[in-house]
Amino acid sequence: MDAPRPAVPGRDERADRQALADPATWAAATGALIAELGFRLIEAEPTPGDPPDARGAADLLVGLRASPTLRHFDPERIEHWELAGERGRVATLDRASRIGPERPFAWGRIRVVDRLKVENDFLTFGGRLRAADVDASTRLVQFRSPAPILRWAGHSQGLDPLTDEVGAFFGRLRAAIDVQPEVEARIGETEPLALYAAFAQDAWRRFAATLTERRAEPELAAWARREGHRLERVAPGAVEAGRALRTALGLRPVG
Repeated sequence: MDAPRPAVPGRDERADRQALADPATWAAATGALIAELGFRLIEAEPTPGDPPDARGAADLLVGLRASPTLRHFDPERIEHWELAGERGRVATLDRASRIGPERPFAWGRIRVVDRLKVENDFLTFGGRLRAADVDASTRLVQFRSPAPILRWAGHSQGLDPLTDEVGAFFGRLRAAIDVQPEVEARIGETEPLALYAAFAQDAWRRFAATLTERRAEPELAAWARREGHRLERVAPGAVEAGRALRTALGLRPVG
């Protein structure tokens, strides 16, 4: 569930959501969407014809302000993963960090931290990062992904029902990297939607492998099957890339 929506007189929220895609308008739209908030996760609405629980693109918007507003959550630092050469590393972004052109961010955790060291965490399949100083006291940050961004844990949000599954899948990726360090670059260079497709395939095949798993989590099993079929229909290239990645890593259904 989104955080409470701020009231910005004269603004059209749907138009602001659409404006997040444009490099020329994303900052103004972000400023309006989190005018009274420290961060906000914007999730794409299901496309007509898709199941209501289909998962799509997402934008995580964060405001780094010089003075705390004391109204919602006041981020001071963001930590996220990035690919540096062939290895992943944690990058930190605050108001003192140098910002440049739009750049990629990697799969894994995004952590938003306030002045009291309170945290809100998210899981992501990767995407593009934008940052802009809109005035002397406000830096706006956008994590934009064609794949879902999931609420993991924190002070100001609930837990996404897929978080445990995605966390387990990322754990399997880490285990594969421990065995074959050279595959970290391949995973990091995989398009976010293809990595999400690999996750959906992995969940679908795991539930298909054993009746015990399906009986233990019937709703999740049914979702994995629906989402796998949907991705095959709307993003066949990503599905094929995800399948190739799973094969290269030797990932098999757990059962």
